Amino acid sequence: MLMRKLTEGEERLLKKFVTNLYGPVYFIHSLPEFIIPPINSKVSRKDTSWRLNILESLTSGDLDINDFLTTSEIPMDVAIKKAKAFHEKWVEKFGHSSIAEQNLMHLCIEDTSRYLSGDIELMNKRPSFIEWSQRYQRPTRDRFIIPPELDDYPDLKGKFIKVWNISFDAYETLVAELTEFLKSAVERNEHESDKAYINRISKIAFEDARYALLLSAKTSFAVALNALDLQDIIRKLQSHGTKEAEILAENIINEAEKIAPSMMRHLSPSKYQLAVNKDMEKIAKGYNFNDNSETSDVELIDYTGKNGEMTFLDILTMHILFSYTGKPIDGIIKTVKALSREEKAYIVESAASKMDQFDHLIEPFRAVRYKFQLKVSEAAWHQLLRHRMINFNAYKPTVENGYTVPPNVEKAGCVDVLKKAIDESEKLYMELSEKLPNVCHYVVTNAHRRIVLMDADLWAFDHFANLRCTPEAQWDIRSISYKMLDLIKEQTPEVSKFLARRKQS
Repeated sequence: MLMRKLTEGEERLLKKFVTNLYGPVYFIHSLPEFIIPPINSKVSRKDTSWRLNILESLTSGDLDINDFLTTSEIPMDVAIKKAKAFHEKWVEKFGHSSIAEQNLMHLCIEDTSRYLSGDIELMNKRPSFIEWSQRYQRPTRDRFIIPPELDDYPDLKGKFIKVWNISFDAYETLVAELTEFLKSAVERNEHESDKAYINRISKIAFEDARYALLLSAKTSFAVALNALDLQDIIRKLQSHGTKEAEILAENIINEAEKIAPSMMRHLSPSKYQLAVNKDMEKIAKGYNFNDNSETSDVELIDYTGKNGEMTFLDILTMHILFSYTGKPIDGIIKTVKALSREEKAYIVESAASKMDQFDHLIEPFRAVRYKFQLKVSEAAWHQLLRHRMINFNAYKPTVENGYTVPPNVEKAGCVDVLKKAIDESEKLYMELSEKLPNVCHYVVTNAHRRIVLMDADLWAFDHFANLRCTPEAQWDIRSISYKMLDLIKEQTPEVSKFLARRKQS
């Protein structure tokens, strides 16, 4: 991310609110909570460091926050000593975990790989993330991670850099060709200026062109989390298997010590964490699996009541009636079994009939679930995994499941440009998988697909569909969402009336 040399005055001011002025990892602190989200939100669509956004808000920005700032001038080292003394007396004496859960922290990580950022978002479900967006911002050629493991293999390192440059050449070519194509394919809005029109179609162009980029491309993200969840992520980073993750874990610990010293405990991964992934991969590779490469992109492989004595509608009705009577479940089951299908459908429909487009379902809808197998591009996957109420089971990025070609790329007649980047990616992936298997995932492109198991309750899927089955959603994830929605409507039609109810713009 863009960061400049600060003036002495800016450094003195910013030191009060971030743990590191120039490094890629730092915590934001001592700012009012209501200020931090709007500062974070700028990063999704603005390629500047959070630190510069904070400075802008402190000085000439659109947020007048000076009245809300702490004026304490206590040096950081003195504050740390006082904090340690306090925590030794109270935290360690009366317990750690519950207090660590109350210690809210704001972590900023700049210029990490897209590969690692995706894995971090799956390490713990409770934190809230906001990430630099490839959909809205155009990356530059120099913004990619070279895995530190390659330092000892100069030949492979050279090939890695070459493949990145090939992928970025493809990206730039696709942006140019797609922009020209879109000028004839996308109509100008009424009263839209030339600049606004070009900006609009350019964003569409580089949204689709990014399918050529590798997962070694740099990204940045901010995360709000408590100290207990931070400890969990640090342990998992250290057992991730890449040097990038190890270095990041060390940097996070160093910065966290500055603001929450006594909370940085239990940071070493257990023997189980260090061993389980390698052990299970070794066991799994000992089996032969029938690879049906013709499987559909979206399959509904299981759902509540699929093969049981009670149907999906029975179970949902049972939970609704229980939630509003509190009667013993045996009696409710007998009542539900005696009801006609129409009566049960009426109960379910009544529980959702007055919902507005922004309402959420009531809690009983969490009791029924759907499990899908999805074959999705890395571009779509990085959007899917942000739905933190949904459970995902996924293996590492691979080139073995084919790839997705954006429709605009096909219409513009430049599939061969994307294909060249994909071919070079796959060649190097195969070589790295033999020589440095922990590094091969960095050269997977955004177009390559991975197979994912998605397990969502109806409450979570309703929220998901309400966001992703809209014109505003990116085309790839929108297509996947509609396929899931169609399968749900086919197998459980009783819930079809209220899903994806957000008004179409």
